[in-house]
Amino acid sequence: MKLRPPRGAIVGDSPFLWVLRFDAEGAATLVSPPDAPSLSSDDGGFVWVHLNVADLRYRDWVAAQPQIPEEAKALLVEPDTHQRLAADESSLWGVLPDRGRDLERPEDVLRHLRIAVTAQGVVTARRYAVQSSAAVRQAALAGARITSPLDLFEQIVEETLAGMDSAIENLFREFNEIEDRVLDDEARDERRRLGGLRRQTIRLHREIADAQRVFARAGQSARIGEAAQATLRRLSQRFDSLHQELEALQDRARLLQDEIVSNLTAETNRQLYVLTILGTLLMPPTLVSGIFGMNTKNLFFAESENGTLYAAALCVASAASALLALAYIRKRGAE
Repeated sequence: MKLRPPRGAIVGDSPFLWVLRFDAEGAATLVSPPDAPSLSSDDGGFVWVHLNVADLRYRDWVAAQPQIPEEAKALLVEPDTHQRLAADESSLWGVLPDRGRDLERPEDVLRHLRIAVTAQGVVTARRYAVQSSAAVRQAALAGARITSPLDLFEQIVEETLAGMDSAIENLFREFNEIEDRVLDDEARDERRRLGGLRRQTIRLHREIADAQRVFARAGQSARIGEAAQATLRRLSQRFDSLHQELEALQDRARLLQDEIVSNLTAETNRQLYVLTILGTLLMPPTLVSGIFGMNTKNLFFAESENGTLYAAALCVASAASALLALAYIRKRGAE
């Protein structure tokens, strides 16, 4: 039986999805992926190599690159997708969150991108298609200038942040719709829809909180240069801003959940109140009809030609008495 590749994975003749060469001015040129592209550049520029980890041949190429630190090589080849970010004086490497991408369409799913940044170039690797690398590649080929590997790293993370920001905007719009429906006069049960949105919010909040933590920690490291520190701090502030927005969104979701439950409880109480009134009004007539239904001697109106009419009048009178008693009790309670 022929096995199908994982959804989103690209399987081809080469583990290199693309190779972009940037000149000293930051202009990008797409290079046909050779069997073993080099990270070195002779014109003062740098190289971006994007790898498909579904093709295990990429590991041999990574192991043969002297420009990549050993820790970064281990990160590029290991299957762990836990977010992290580390650096030394000349390199930066880590696992970053990203938005999924199905062909040319963004997916509402979180993926991970492995990245290693050196003075000679950038290596990115992924198992499933992600949005940030594709967007940066498209922008670079359209004429956007990227002057250094660190600049490319920042552009990729900025695209990730833009995707997360867009996801947060969609969540805000969904919450606005639910809030408008909840505040209508009619009680609406939006718990299922709200529950799905809360799950999305929690999952996105977890990824952003982890990213903010690892970027802030890396930005405070004394091992990296000032330019890298400044870049990481800027990105950390962006993640922190999204983190605060999501915290506000989670608080709003909890308030909406409480409002929905409160509205449903009030509606249930109103229905129970109506049922209680009806039950109270029907209990005396039920008692009267039960008495006249007994098979005993000397039953009231048993010999009367108008006995049924008298019994019905007693039922109505007992219901009216119960109604008057309820009105009196309610009036006394209002006083």
